[in-house]
Amino acid sequence: MFGAEAVSNVLALGQIVFSVPGAIKPDFLIYDCACHAKKQVESPNDRHIWAWWDLVKFIVDVWHFLNKHKTTHDVCQKFCNDSKSWFFNTSVAEQTNIWFNSYGSMTHEMTSVLYNFFLDEMVRLRNEVTMTKLEQEGAKARFL
Repeated sequence: MFGAEAVSNVLALGQIVFSVPGAIKPDFLIYDCACHAKKQVESPNDRHIWAWWDLVKFIVDVWHFLNKHKTTHDVCQKFCNDSKSWFFNTSVAEQTNIWFNSYGSMTHEMTSVLYNFFLDEMVRLRNEVTMTKLEQEGAKARFL
């Protein structure tokens, strides 16, 4: 979802998408307004609607947390502050998403199998170029 989406629409869409047969429920929701989503999920009046989200951890991405959320926002600090153990670089994820979107005109009519193959190959090639560049700069880069 992009633009002026309502938090309730994000929650509803996530619940629908990850409830289809074969889907795996996420452990985390990284969302610019995750603290508002957590607050809505925890609302006593709406518990019956949002119980599906009970085991999902809500995280505000690093940039939004540092620049858009007040340190006095109790819900955000208590439930959505992952700054103590940032094990997932949300900035890199956002940059990668932008990079993927740059191939939109080439991929919009591909089948899912071809699309997945294309992106796998693009990521592999990009990783090779990046590793070569880092090695030339003297970095001791490695694949995980």
